[in-house]
Amino acid sequence: MIVLIRCNDLVSDSRAKKYLDFYKAEGIDYRLIVWDRLGTSERLPNAVYCPVRSKYNQGGLAAIVDRLKWMWFILRTLFSFHDGLHIHACDLDAAFPAAVYKMFSRRKNFVLFDVFDWISDTLDNQGRIVSLAFRFMEWVSVRKADHIIICEPERVHQIPYNIEGRYSVLQNIPSFSQRDFLVKKAEYSFSNDLLTLVYVGSFTHNRCLAELIEEAAAGNYNLNIAGYGDARILELLEKNNDSPYIHYFGKVAYQDGLCIQYNSDIIYAMYSKITPNHFYAAPNKYYEAMFVGKPIITTKGIVVAEKVEANGIGYSIEETTESLVALVSSLTPEDIALKAAKSSQLWKHYSTATEDYLHSTYSHLMNLKQQTAS
Repeated sequence: MIVLIRCNDLVSDSRAKKYLDFYKAEGIDYRLIVWDRLGTSERLPNAVYCPVRSKYNQGGLAAIVDRLKWMWFILRTLFSFHDGLHIHACDLDAAFPAAVYKMFSRRKNFVLFDVFDWISDTLDNQGRIVSLAFRFMEWVSVRKADHIIICEPERVHQIPYNIEGRYSVLQNIPSFSQRDFLVKKAEYSFSNDLLTLVYVGSFTHNRCLAELIEEAAAGNYNLNIAGYGDARILELLEKNNDSPYIHYFGKVAYQDGLCIQYNSDIIYAMYSKITPNHFYAAPNKYYEAMFVGKPIITTKGIVVAEKVEANGIGYSIEETTESLVALVSSLTPEDIALKAAKSSQLWKHYSTATEDYLHSTYSHLMNLKQQTAS
């Protein structure tokens, strides 16, 4: 039996949802272990939900306690299953308890560690004890994992342990056979002639989102924005709720997020070079830009920027408000259209990549021929 574990509701988690959709399409016997932290998302079939309520991007002791409760819940749930398991652990807080389970269970289990983010590289503002604890968890998870999936080839350099022969690459590429849900909608448009930027994703303090919102409120461009997370970003959006230049859609399903991007001019995907993990960022938005045929704005000097520049599908700027405003004011409709066309053309190289991976590498790893539901 396949057990997919993710500390998210899965409804808006594009990467985890790929696997779930694949299980359903192929008739795979699966179970989900899910943490709907706010308790507000729709309930999925075959899912066991962690009852712990917690805020997103929560810090301090409360975050540590809630995370420990989540990992303990995973352990208890895994031991409640009676068969040998093929465990797909999405990120570290799922991989570590899965590794512990494998160490202490007498059953024959397979653990796949899907590295969404290399967590220790996000702890630039944490203390030494917290950092050491996460590094220990990463060491155990990598050591005990039977296989590791990374998001981009360059990310192998992030992992300071030998995983040669034990890893594969699945980029954050949209997995849809049709694009008919990409339609123009009035609710995503503005009654002015300004450019419309779009951000769909998690709200964190190190993505220059506050600056993005403030400059939109000042009338330098329009902004379509959807997502959830950092309370400060949510408060700023609430403060500008009546702005004629900002549409905030809250937390949205993945297809709706793609449609919002399709209805905008440029996709915003900035990162912070202060955070080591962001240098190797493997954003959904890089491939989503190709899928919806739009140019992208990202941070100069990171791996994603190198790809954007090499393919001519967008812009890279410094992490300053001035750089963003200067870029937007300098853009012409002709240049945007040219980069949008290149972005759409490049999609042809990636359109079947996810399905190819799932039907070949992933199916072989997880022994899916034996996991078909009866």
